[in-house]
Amino acid sequence: MIDTKYIKSLLIISFLLITQLCTAQFINQRFPATDGWGGTGFNAIENDSGYITVSGYISTITGKQNVRVVQTDFSGTVLHENIFGDTINYYVGYQNSLTKLANGGYAMFGGLSTSINSESVGVLYRFNDVGDVIWTKTYGDSLYFQTGRHMRQTLDGGFILFGDNATPSEYLWVIKTDSLGVIEWEQTYGGPNYEGAAHIAVCADGGYVFSGNTKSLGPNIPNEVNIRIMKIDSLGNEEFTKVFGEDGVDSPWAVEPTQDGGFIFGGSIKHDIDDQTKPYAIKMDNLGNVAWETSPPPPSGNSGSTGFNAILELSDGSFVGGGVQFETDSLTWGKRNGLVIKMDANGDTLWRKQYRIPGMDGNGTDFHINDMRTTSDGGFICAGVVYPAAPDTGTQDMWLLKIDSNGCADSACSLITSIPNTQNSSLNTNSLAVYPNPTNGIVTIELPPKSTSASFRLLNINGIEVFNQNINSSYNQIDVSHLSKGIYFYRYRDKKQGYAGKLVVQ
Repeated sequence: MIDTKYIKSLLIISFLLITQLCTAQFINQRFPATDGWGGTGFNAIENDSGYITVSGYISTITGKQNVRVVQTDFSGTVLHENIFGDTINYYVGYQNSLTKLANGGYAMFGGLSTSINSESVGVLYRFNDVGDVIWTKTYGDSLYFQTGRHMRQTLDGGFILFGDNATPSEYLWVIKTDSLGVIEWEQTYGGPNYEGAAHIAVCADGGYVFSGNTKSLGPNIPNEVNIRIMKIDSLGNEEFTKVFGEDGVDSPWAVEPTQDGGFIFGGSIKHDIDDQTKPYAIKMDNLGNVAWETSPPPPSGNSGSTGFNAILELSDGSFVGGGVQFETDSLTWGKRNGLVIKMDANGDTLWRKQYRIPGMDGNGTDFHINDMRTTSDGGFICAGVVYPAAPDTGTQDMWLLKIDSNGCADSACSLITSIPNTQNSSLNTNSLAVYPNPTNGIVTIELPPKSTSASFRLLNINGIEVFNQNINSSYNQIDVSHLSKGIYFYRYRDKKQGYAGKLVVQ
C-alpha cells in the first residue's frame, strides 16, 4: 500500500511539472503557402522575435520551386515572410541547413536549376536578421547535377558547404569558403557508386565530420544504401571513414559534435533480424570509435520508415532526436507521426513521444519532424511537414511544433505516469524484477534467466545519472537510502537485452 510520504512526493513533483507547463509556450500548427502547395519545413531557429523558419513549396503562379522564409512570434503568429523564386526552381537545403551566424543573420546552402540541360548548381544564401536575402553565390558548372544540402559557419568566420556533385559520377561535395562565399578549396569524396550528402559539422580541432549515403561501401552493395561517416581535417584531407548498416536500406541524417570532442549521429537502420526500420543513433569518439549505438524499438505495431532526421546533445550530456514514427495496427491504416526520443548519456531511452496536430486523424495523414533545435526556455522548436489525407483537408504544408523540455506539446501533458506499487514481486522470465517499489532504501533486483552481469543505473527526472552499481548475480540487494525522495528511472542492459522502469524512493 502506498503511504502518505509517497503521495506527498508525487504531489511535489507534479506541482513542479505543472508549474513548468503553465509557463511554457506551445505551437502545433500548419503554415500553408499563400500562393502555392507542397510546402515542407526544413529549418526552425529561435531568435529575439520568436522563430525563423525556412521551407520550400511549389508556386501556383509559376509552377516552380520557391524558398520561403517565415518569421513568427513565440505563439506562432506570422510576423512577416519573404519568398525567393521566379521562373526557375530554387531549392532549400536539407533539414537543419539554415545556420545562425555569429556576426548576425543566417546562411543556407541549397540550389537552383539553370537553363543548361535543366541541371542544378549549388547556391549559398545569405540572409539578414529578418530573412531578407543579402546576397547569393553559386557553385558548380551547370553541366551535371550539383546542389547544396547542408552547411555550417567555420571557426574562422567562413563557411563549410556540403552537397551532391555528379560530374558525371555521384560524389560527396565539400567546399570551404571565406565569409563572403569565395572558394578557398573544394573536394569530392566517395565512389565509384552512388553517394548522397546529408549533414556536415565543424569539429573543435578545426576539421569537419559529415554523413551521407553510400552504395560503394558496406553490406549488399551496390544494391542497397549504407551509412558513410567521414572526418576530414581543415584542408579537406581524409582522417577516417566509417561505414554502418545492414543488408537493407539504411539512412544517414544528422551528425553533430559532442562536448567530449566526439560525435553523435542520427538516422535509421533496417535490421536484418526483423526487417524493421528503426531510429538509429551512434555515439563516437574523436577517432571514430563507437562508444555506443542504439536503435529503440517501436512501442507497438509495424515500424517501417521510422528514424531520426535530427539529433543533438544537451548541456547535461543527454541527447534528443527528432524524426518520424510509422505504425500500423489492426484498426487503422499506417500513420506517420512526428517522433521525439530523449536519451541519456549512454543512449538509453528516457522518454519517447509522438505528435500530430489535434483533429487531424485521417488514415494516411502523415507528420514528419525534419529539424529540431533547443530554445531558451529549455524546450525545443521543430520544423516539419504535414501530408493530409481524407477526411483531413488542405495541401501538403509546413508544420511548426514547439514542445517543452519534457516533450509536452500542450498544458494537458504530464511526465508522470502510473507507477505500480510492487511491494513483492515474482520474477517474470522476460523482465527485470525490482522491489519493493516504492522503497525506503533497500531494493532487491532479480535478473532474468541467462542474463549476464552489467551495471544497474538510476537517473533522476532530468536524465542525470545518480547511481551506478555492477550486478554480478541473479539475486541482488542495493542500498539507495542516500538518494533524495522522488521518482527515478532505472536502466539495466546486458549483452542481449535492455530493461527500464521507474523506482520511487520514499
